[in-house]
Amino acid sequence: INAEYMGDSMTREKEQHKKTLDDLQRERDILNKNYLKTQDEKVQQQDEAKVQERKKKNLEQELSAHRTDAQSKRKHIYGLEKDREKYAAQASEATTKYYSALEEIKIRAMTITDLQKQIAEGEAKLRQQQSLYEAVRSDRNLYSKNLIEAHDEINEMKRKFKVMNHQIDQLKEEITTKKKKKKKKKKKKKTL
Repeated sequence: INAEYMGDSMTREKEQHKKTLDDLQRERDILNKNYLKTQDEKVQQQDEAKVQERKKKNLEQELSAHRTDAQSKRKHIYGLEKDREKYAAQASEATTKYYSALEEIKIRAMTITDLQKQIAEGEAKLRQQQSLYEAVRSDRNLYSKNLIEAHDEINEMKRKFKVMNHQIDQLKEEITTKKKKKKKKKKKKKTL
């Protein structure tokens, strides 16, 4: 019985050892799996760390590029602002010149209007003077014609007057001659 008990006990012990061994092997397998898993995770983490490091470097490079680009853009913006100020000053100057030119145009337009009025008044006076001139010329022509006619009449009268004087002189001579003849006849008659 004892041997049987011992055999049972040994079988149980053996089974117990086997169970313990199985448990230990399972635990070892689990630990191995965990170790391998941990190793895989470690490799993955290292790979991930490398990827993250590359990403970090890439991001740093991008950040540096962005900073450089931002610096360049700030310089460009500064240049554009300077240009804007310059063009604003030029635009202001051009606007001032434009309004000054408009004022000059208004003044010249008023001057032109005044000159046109003066020209119109001058033309009206000229027309009036021309009308007066034409009237005076017409009167002069009439008076000249009348003067010529009067000269002609005077010359005709002078000619007639000469003729009449000549006739008067002839008549006087005739009268004188007749008087002399009459006197002679009277004398003759007296002497007879």
